[in-house]
Amino acid sequence: MTHVPHHLVTGATGFVGGALVLELLARTDAEIHCVVRPRQDLSADERLRSALTTAAASYGITDLDEAIATRCHAVAGDLTAEACGVDAAALPEVEQVWHVAASLAYEEHRREEILRDNLGGTQHVLELARALKSPTFNYVSTAYVAGDRTGFIPAERVGEGVVSNNAYEHSKIQAERAVYAAGFERTRIFRPSIVIGHSRTFAATSFTGLYGFVKGLQKARSEVRATLGDMLVFRPLRLRATEDALVNFIPVDLVVSAAVGVALADGPTDVYHLANTEQPTVGDTLAELCDQLAIKHPHYVDSTDEFTLIDERVDERVEFYRSYVNGTKEFDVANVQKLLGDDDVLSHALPRERLAEFIGWYLEHHRARKGKNA
Repeated sequence: MTHVPHHLVTGATGFVGGALVLELLARTDAEIHCVVRPRQDLSADERLRSALTTAAASYGITDLDEAIATRCHAVAGDLTAEACGVDAAALPEVEQVWHVAASLAYEEHRREEILRDNLGGTQHVLELARALKSPTFNYVSTAYVAGDRTGFIPAERVGEGVVSNNAYEHSKIQAERAVYAAGFERTRIFRPSIVIGHSRTFAATSFTGLYGFVKGLQKARSEVRATLGDMLVFRPLRLRATEDALVNFIPVDLVVSAAVGVALADGPTDVYHLANTEQPTVGDTLAELCDQLAIKHPHYVDSTDEFTLIDERVDERVEFYRSYVNGTKEFDVANVQKLLGDDDVLSHALPRERLAEFIGWYLEHHRARKGKNA
């Protein structure tokens, strides 16, 4: 009788987690057990199937309907509870755990809540993984545990001297340390950079990162327009950003393809950066964004000395992203390339015309949703 592997995934209703489940379904014969928190109006199973079918349709994936229906199993749970509130005895032993779920909040006043979700939640998933006797624990972290470091960022454990930029980065650093301390036979830390939509359809199912920056500028533009008309068409904003710095966007399908590829290649305990080897400049990115929002290209500054009230308002809207548009980080992806035997596995060129397609998709999606809710 053929052995069927079992994997456990958290965050399957989210952006990266959903794409990961689809990738596992496409490239393995594993049964996928997904820890999902029920909602008042939706069961765990309903949430899971809705999220996966929506993601598959968004990415132009048409051949996984049966696999979603038969090989994905919702496990009602809550990452804030011990062992996620899951009865391990009701599940089979699993070969691999993929912990993807995370809070993307970053505000300092929410630090305790963020640590509860990202560190405490990780500790609860580790408890569940031990109960399920999983030999392998895969943790999806973030490349930005690098904190305030710039230049070449090696694929290695976070050192003691790293200074994080916000509560989110701090929580992910602490969670990585908890994962390593757990002592699984195999521990892989996957660190994506700024995840954007699918490389072919440009679609995304969550709107942080690049899209959060777009939302911040959109909202500021709307507020200015309501009181001062089209002032931003004629007067450039001052932005605290470095025009020639490189910013690392990686399409979601490249992230999950590389992560699953590492697992299938039996990748050892290690840190794996999932970052784009081809980075656009901050200047090109913001020039394209401003063109699509019909506002003047910004002036780049390194202080708030000459800020107007409008500049201050925009600065507040994009506060979280400031550290990602100042200073270049070059993430070491050599171990992923070597393991998968492909130097282009994490390569997706993003000239302005390509960035335009990702930004344009989001703006059109935003307009369509706004129209439906009107």
